[in-house]
Amino acid sequence: MMDQRNVYGSMLCSFVLAILFVQAVYAPAIGAWLPRIIELCACYWIIASPATFGIVFAFLVGVLVSLLEGSYIGSASIGLSLVAYVLLGNIHTIRQLDAISQSLLIFLLIGIYLACHRLTLSLVGVSSDGLSYLSSAAVSALLWRPFSQGLDRVRFELGRLL
Repeated sequence: MMDQRNVYGSMLCSFVLAILFVQAVYAPAIGAWLPRIIELCACYWIIASPATFGIVFAFLVGVLVSLLEGSYIGSASIGLSLVAYVLLGNIHTIRQLDAISQSLLIFLLIGIYLACHRLTLSLVGVSSDGLSYLSSAAVSALLWRPFSQGLDRVRFELGRLL
């Protein structure tokens, strides 16, 4: 079991870097193909430390995503809370899955999150652009394994330094 002393600092650093990455790289032309890095961070921290981060954490990350995207507050929170609920309910099974199965699960969960996000936006009158959001879920799933291994490595190194 990893040392839990550095979990809050590591989480904060990872979210700050993810937000900076999203803000630096985002362009409307490639927006549908960009990975959902902030949501991947939330999934990683829920899987890595389920006793510390849960549904309320996912809801707050969803509020942050809504603020960053400039959409209605809470439109992303519903889907991300649902993802956190599924992750927390099946945490032991998810940790035992191989890399391909975990990536497919992340594709499914990010796809459900984005579908809920689009549904809540369409309920308030924002037009939808079809199923193009699934491309960003696919890119996120492809990046899941290197992303989670990188964050594991950073957590390990931070734990050694502290």
